[in-house]
This record gives sequence, C-alpha cells and structure tokens, in this order.
Amino acid sequence: MIPMVKLNSELTKTWHSEMISPALESWAFWTGIAGVVFPALGALCGGLSWWFSSTVKSLKEEISVTETVKIQALTETVSHLQPPADWTRKAGVVLTALGALCGGLSWWFSSTISDMKEGARRHLEEESKTKMEVAEREVLRARQETAKALADAATANERAGKLEVKAAALRDQAARAEYMIRAAEAQSEEAKKEAARAGEGTAKALAETAATKERASKLEGEATALRERAVRAETELIRVKDRIKRRVIAGEQRARLLRNLKPLPKEPISLVALLGDEEAISLARQIADILKEAGWNNARVAQAIFSGKVRGFEIRFRDRANIPKFAIGVAEAFDSIGIVPTLVIERSVPEGALEIVVGMKPDFE
Repeated sequence: MIPMVKLNSELTKTWHSEMISPALESWAFWTGIAGVVFPALGALCGGLSWWFSSTVKSLKEEISVTETVKIQALTETVSHLQPPADWTRKAGVVLTALGALCGGLSWWFSSTISDMKEGARRHLEEESKTKMEVAEREVLRARQETAKALADAATANERAGKLEVKAAALRDQAARAEYMIRAAEAQSEEAKKEAARAGEGTAKALAETAATKERASKLEGEATALRERAVRAETELIRVKDRIKRRVIAGEQRARLLRNLKPLPKEPISLVALLGDEEAISLARQIADILKEAGWNNARVAQAIFSGKVRGFEIRFRDRANIPKFAIGVAEAFDSIGIVPTLVIERSVPEGALEIVVGMKPDFE
C-alpha cells in the first residue's frame, strides 16, 4: 500500500507536469511572437525616425540656402517635424528592447520546458526500470516456490500411491476371505441338512450322517480360520492407515511442551533422526523449532543410520552416574505431552550434553 504522503506528492508532481508545461509552452509561443513583432515595429519606427531625421536635415539645409522670407516657414515646419522624429526614435529603441526582452523570455521558457520534459523522461525511465526489477524478482521467487511445491507434491503423491496400492491389496484379501467364509457357512448349512435327512435312514445312513457331521465340523473349523484371517487383514489395514498418519506436536501439546522447556537451563542438546524416514525427520524438525523458541538457538536436525532398530523417542547421555541435571526436566516435559522417552547410555555423547534421537514410529515394521 502506498503511503498517503507519497501519494499526494505523486499527484502534485503529476498536476505540475500536466498544468505547468502547457502554460510554459503557451508563454514561450506568445513571447516568441512578441519577440518577432516588437523588433519589426522597432524597425518600422527606426525607418520612420530616419525618414523624419532626413526630412528635418534637408529642411535645415534648405533654410541655410533660402531667402529670408522663407526661413520662418521652414523653421516652423522643422519644429513640427522634430517631436515626431524624437518620439519615433525613442519608440524604436523601446520596441527593440522589448523585442530583445521577449526573445530572452522565449528562450528561457523553451529551455525550462526542455529541462522539465527531460527530467520527466528520466524520472519515468527510472521508475519503469525499478518496477521491472521488482517484478522480475517477484516472478523468480514465485517460480522457485512453485517448483519446490511441485516437487513436494510429487513425492507425497508417489508415497500415497504406494500405500494406496497396498491398502487396496489388503481390502481385496479381506473381501476374498469374507467370500470364503460365506461359502463355508453355506456348505455347513447344506451338511446339516444332509445330516438331518440321513438321520431318518438306516445304520448306513447313520454312518453317512456321522461322516457328514465330521465334514461339517471340519468346514466350521475352516470358517473360523477364515474369520480369524479376515480379522488379521483388517488389523493390518488399520496399521497401514496408522503408518500414513504422521506424529505431530501441535495445539495444546505444543504450548505445554514449550512452557515446560523454557525455564530449563540451556545446556547443549543435539537432535538426530533416522536417515531416510521422512516421518521421523518431520517430528525431529518440529522438536527443533520448539527448542529454538524455548531458547536453544543452535538446535538443528541431523540424520544418521543406527546399528539396530530405533523406535519411538530416545534421550541419550554419556554416563548414568553423571546424568545432566536438566535431562530429567527435558524428559518430564516430553512425558507431559504423551511422548514417553527412553533413557539410553551412549558413550559418544559429550559430557554434560543430551542427544535426542527420533526413530521410526512404534510398531512400524
């Protein structure tokens, strides 16, 4: 948003550029006209002055050679012509001066207009250049963000596709088990009916009935096994869905953890996540953000491969006999939000420091 003062300044500059330039151009035009007209009038007056002067001079010469009778008449004529001659000479000088003044003003107006136009042109070019640079930076940043978002979306879609294929296979397996259960139940019912009919016959029929009952019992056992298999398939499907869901520290949990960590001494804490486990890395990054907000400014997430399976959440320290004082507080802070840490002795941890290890989700095969 443009500030009001800057907006008023831009409007004022625009008004001056639009109003003053045409006014100056008009003044330059009329002063230029005046600069031509006044010198022309001055030249005319100069010509008249010259004519009057020539006439007075010729009359004076005539006075010197004429008779005494005509001298008085010529003298009166000269006295009448002398004032117009003086006035035309003065008017010629004044008009010439005015013409020079108007010419100077015309030159000044033209120069000022040229400077104003040049300044406006440079200002417009600089402003356009600045806007283009800002627009180019915004476009570049938008392209970078778009590329990153597309890459993340592609990774998520690929993982979701794999899990969806596995879930579909489990659903199909559960459907086949259900179908086999229904078929076994139908066969069991049919066996029961055959047994009922066989009970009305002879000893042979009784033997057949016993065999049929045995078959029905066997089918019933198969049906029970199929039910158990279907239950296991459903349980596996639930576990797969649980794998997709990531561990998240948010809302009240995050606020409580931050509140419990802030008063603790800011002794060294390092964070390590299982290499290649995106879910564990995501949880470790959440913990790193919370530690930074609580005062551990150097909290960073490293990735590593471990010799054995690392599950859940571990807090490691160097020596059981010299457990850092703040370690208990950190463990209790995580325990308060339902993340129960496992305390592990690790000789590679520096003396007086803690190492938080985020492994795979519990029950993750």
